[in-house]
Amino acid sequence: MSTLKVSPIRAVMGFAAMIDALLVVLATAVLKGLTGNAAFPNPTIPLTTFANDITIYSNAVAAALDGGKSAKAVREKAKKVVVNDLRQLAMYVESNCNDDMATFISSGFTAKAKPTASGAVDVPMFKWLDYGTHPGEILVSVKAVRGAKSYNLRYGPGTAPTSWTVSSVGTTRKAIPIDNLNSGTLYAFQVQALGLQGLSAWSDSSTIMCP
Repeated sequence: MSTLKVSPIRAVMGFAAMIDALLVVLATAVLKGLTGNAAFPNPTIPLTTFANDITIYSNAVAAALDGGKSAKAVREKAKKVVVNDLRQLAMYVESNCNDDMATFISSGFTAKAKPTASGAVDVPMFKWLDYGTHPGEILVSVKAVRGAKSYNLRYGPGTAPTSWTVSSVGTTRKAIPIDNLNSGTLYAFQVQALGLQGLSAWSDSSTIMCP
C-alpha cells in the first residue's frame, strides 16, 4: 500500500565541501535572494555582515591563488565564516518559508526533494545537488532504495519544466554529473526507481541554479 509522507522543506547543505569559486557564487546568490525579500524580513545574520563576510572571503580566495601558505590559511578562515553564515541563514529560511517552495527558492538556496507517494518501489530521493567542477555542470547524488535495479533522472529549466531531459542511471554509488547546462539558469531535477514490478512515481523536484 502506498504511503504519502509529508515533510518540511529542507535546504541542500554541503557548503564546506564546495570549491571556493562556486561557494562565492552561491553565497552571492543567497545574499541577492534575501535582500529586500519580504518573506524573510529578519535574517539571523544581518545582510550587511553577510555581504562583508563574502567580500572578505572572495578577496582571500584571490589572494591565495599564488599558493602562499599564510594566504591559504586566511582563505580557509574566511571560508569557515561564510559556511557558518550560510548554515544559519538556511535554517532561518527553512523555518520562515511556510513550507512554500516558491518562497523558499526566492531565498537563493536549493531545496532537497520531499518524499512522495510510492509506486512499485519506494520513491528515491536526492542526497544532494551541487555544482560540478566547471560552469554548466551539476553533480547529482541519489539515495538508493531497496529493490531498485536502476534509476531514471530527469531535469529541465525552471521550477516546473514544460519539457524534460531524461537519462538512465545504473548505480547511485557515485555522484552523477549532468553537463552542458546553461549557466545562470535554474534547473529542476526529479528521480524515479525501477524495480522488478515496475517504476516508482517521480520524486518531487529539487532545484539548483547552474553555475
